[in-house]
Amino acid sequence: MQAIVDTLNSALNKNLQDGRGITRADFPDGFVFGTGTSSYQVEGATTEGGRGIGVWDDLTLRTPNKVADGSNGIIACDVYHRYKEDIRLMKQMGFDSYRFSISWPRILPGMTPFVTLFHWDLPNCLQLEYGGMLSDQVVNDFVEFAELCFKEFGDRVKFWTTLNEPWTYTVMLYTPGDDFAPNDPTSNDSTNVQSSSQGGQRNLPSHRLPKKVRQFASTNQTINDNVFPGKIDLATDAYTVGRNLLLCHSAAVQSYRTKFQMYQNGQIGIVLNSSYHYPFDSNSQDDQDASKRAIDFMLGWFLEPVLYGQYPESMLQYAKGNIVPFSEDEQKGLAGSVDWVGLNYYTSDFVTYEKSPPDCFAMVVDSSTGLYDHLQYLQNKYKQDMPPLYITENGVADQNDPSLTAKEACVDETRVQYYQEHLAYLLKAILELAFDVRGFFAWSYCDNFEWTSGYTSRFGIIYIDYINGLTRYMKNSALWFANFLRGSATTSSALEKRQVEKDSERASKKRKAT
Repeated sequence: MQAIVDTLNSALNKNLQDGRGITRADFPDGFVFGTGTSSYQVEGATTEGGRGIGVWDDLTLRTPNKVADGSNGIIACDVYHRYKEDIRLMKQMGFDSYRFSISWPRILPGMTPFVTLFHWDLPNCLQLEYGGMLSDQVVNDFVEFAELCFKEFGDRVKFWTTLNEPWTYTVMLYTPGDDFAPNDPTSNDSTNVQSSSQGGQRNLPSHRLPKKVRQFASTNQTINDNVFPGKIDLATDAYTVGRNLLLCHSAAVQSYRTKFQMYQNGQIGIVLNSSYHYPFDSNSQDDQDASKRAIDFMLGWFLEPVLYGQYPESMLQYAKGNIVPFSEDEQKGLAGSVDWVGLNYYTSDFVTYEKSPPDCFAMVVDSSTGLYDHLQYLQNKYKQDMPPLYITENGVADQNDPSLTAKEACVDETRVQYYQEHLAYLLKAILELAFDVRGFFAWSYCDNFEWTSGYTSRFGIIYIDYINGLTRYMKNSALWFANFLRGSATTSSALEKRQVEKDSERASKKRKAT
């Protein structure tokens, strides 16, 4: 115990609050550092290798108006052809692991693969045949896909993820409004998160932010601005999709554990996303209760079923009549169905109670402390039931600015500061709370197709030059990671001396997505 205290004091003395002095050497032995992407967002090559049509192919080509810049993932970052180049870049930066997804419609060397089976690219034929995730028929099809992946890749893949952010897929796709798209900057739902130390603004696409809780209507109606249009029941569809996703997870895990795990010696888990919800008035019991409900309706919705086999009590109470509890047999399959849990964390918010639903959210000032507080909340609530945890996504976006050269766009000091602060508070949680966090993945490796934001939003630590052959350039954040992973506490200001190839410096050349 004294060794932990000594290590903590050492880290604190290195200016832990802003993270400028920490390196990977401060983290426990065996701690994994990686970066991530998803198949549709980066692969391209949508007509090669026998790949079928996915729901995002259909949506972006049939209704380009649903994407901010009318773009699609036909070419994306061409990782399908350039993955070796990208793996080399990751290794040069010092990352241990690469988190990516296998394209379900598509049914690839030194990096530990964390492989996601479902990162939202459902085959469009299943969407057309029976409504995709709205039908429990999807469970058998998902298991068939999962078993093929286990069989073909299980000798090399030791970390499997069944689902990525089922909350996002459920709420953003099956409730009114296209909430994947950027928010109106003039509205009250601001996507700007204030920097904790310098007051700068950090832009996050709305699906990385908490969504206002809606009072779902109870009648069937046609929603023309939903991502997947058609007749939907606003009261039940999101819960139906969430339920089917959990049943897909359960069935895939049962298959892996009974048919493959004993021979392949891998692990299987789920990746969930959650902001940390603070009570707006910490002295108000109503606000305290509302903040806990908000966590239940975002994280607990999917975490508690895979731990205990059933939804949180607050959901069963407040969504009674709209949400279908799991049967006894379903509970047996769900309970304990994870070897590990991934948490995608971006920001936090305040929650206040309103007598008439919904509870209301407002953005919080400091998102890095929210990571620490969120982990502390999980530890206090779930105690020994909480499996080992990986931070599977963490990052911040810039809006694509066509007026900037590649060299100018690679100066991303806000992102450097964001990672410094969040890694500092992650280390603080590991040391102070003895929380079993085993890895951290930066989102994302490279700029990519950001769903209905198209290419207007840049999350990567690697800059993609969309108009000049998809050339890759290391941003300051990538260079910071390279120093961090080598054990060098280089500050971000020193990175400004970096050089970018001459063709990226032509001020007259516009950098925008095509």
